[in-house]
Amino acid sequence: MIKFTLWRWIANPWPHPYNERFHRGLPMKTIVKGKFLLTAFVLSLAANATASEFIYKPASPIVAAVNLQKVEGGHLERFQKPFEIQRLSENVYWVSVSYYNVTVVVGKESVLLIDAPIARGKRILEAIKTITNKPLSAIVYSHAHSDHVGDVGAILKELGNNDIDLYATEEVRDEFIAHKMGMPAPTKIISEGIYFEGHYLEVNKTLVGHTPDNTVFLIKDGNRKILHAIDMVHPDQLEFRNFSLAQDPIVFQNDLETLMSMDWDVMVTGHNNLGYKEDVKFIQDYIADIREYLGKGFSKSNFSDHIKGDLPYAWFDSYKVEVIEFAHKFLAKKYRKGREEEFDIVGKTHVEVFYWAMFTR
Repeated sequence: MIKFTLWRWIANPWPHPYNERFHRGLPMKTIVKGKFLLTAFVLSLAANATASEFIYKPASPIVAAVNLQKVEGGHLERFQKPFEIQRLSENVYWVSVSYYNVTVVVGKESVLLIDAPIARGKRILEAIKTITNKPLSAIVYSHAHSDHVGDVGAILKELGNNDIDLYATEEVRDEFIAHKMGMPAPTKIISEGIYFEGHYLEVNKTLVGHTPDNTVFLIKDGNRKILHAIDMVHPDQLEFRNFSLAQDPIVFQNDLETLMSMDWDVMVTGHNNLGYKEDVKFIQDYIADIREYLGKGFSKSNFSDHIKGDLPYAWFDSYKVEVIEFAHKFLAKKYRKGREEEFDIVGKTHVEVFYWAMFTR
């Protein structure tokens, strides 16, 4: 059986290099060998993705952001500020503390906070005090990554109040238990939504490409529909390496489709700036390009050329390098200009994530 399998690989090293199983959701294209196709392919990269006309203004805790409005300032400048606050609606606020974002909901008598990033709890409390003198009475966990929720205990200690309600789904609670995380356990388990002093936070547990416990919240306040969705979009930047360490990149890609189909106006993302559907579309196009370039790399590469020596791991690694380098080269032609430093840090990790996703599916 081993000899037969190896012979099949040598005779037909990539049995499905460019089919629907590899490119779910992508149109089939005829593969034509020769220099003409490659030349046409290179020329097709000339049209780069165009950025939407976003509006950049200083953060305002008083004036609500209009559609496509973001917060101005460079990353380092904004990281060094104690905090920034941007009003999103009458009662909902975006609060950013050193590159981490949370959502603050002001109720009739008190305040609800979604997420409490590690080492930032005290400054989040200071930010809330500039918004309202109402006390904090509830904290919501979006998922069990401690960088986003690791300061809940510090906030309870700072306030000297252990009676604050801690909301989380069963999935988040189970992650706390499975990974023995030393954070305060949820006191209220949620499923479909949270009723909080005149507000309703709709819970969505279906966007799980980032983590299996990832929880998204939709808040409708007046005529504004605000989405709290963490580590899915990094507005104004390429995504963090490995698409924010997405546990399932194919599901993550499907999650982006779900985000586009949902009814919301503005997104509170885990990092960087306010997010809009234009930001989601950019990532969708970026991933589609990665998969297209990888497909072409699979089609032109011959696995049998890499069968050298007696170590199969070396064969697969050499083959992987050839395909990834091919795709990465064309991705750089389209996306590197103007973001050279960040592309050189994360670009190849993005290609490798989908290399393995396509290789194994």
